[in-house]
Amino acid sequence: MDGYDILAGFLIFFLFFIYVTWFGFSIKIQNEKESGPKIKINPYDNLPLSRKLIDKKNSKVGIFDLGNHILIIGIIILVVFVSMNVD
Repeated sequence: MDGYDILAGFLIFFLFFIYVTWFGFSIKIQNEKESGPKIKINPYDNLPLSRKLIDKKNSKVGIFDLGNHILIIGIIILVVFVSMNVD
């Protein structure tokens, strides 16, 4: 297993991640259209840690909505990996 196999694996993983992000977002939008807006009383009470880290004011943002940040980190890791394996 050489560097190109690992590089291909990373690329396949990122393409799969983009697809899962797009698919999850489209399902979330479809569910919002069907259910309509919901009113919450005191939405900042008992927030989980993930919600406090992502965006505590916008309840519609999930972990997959941070796809750009995760892709940027992945590309930086990919560049570091490729630059370390250059002959």
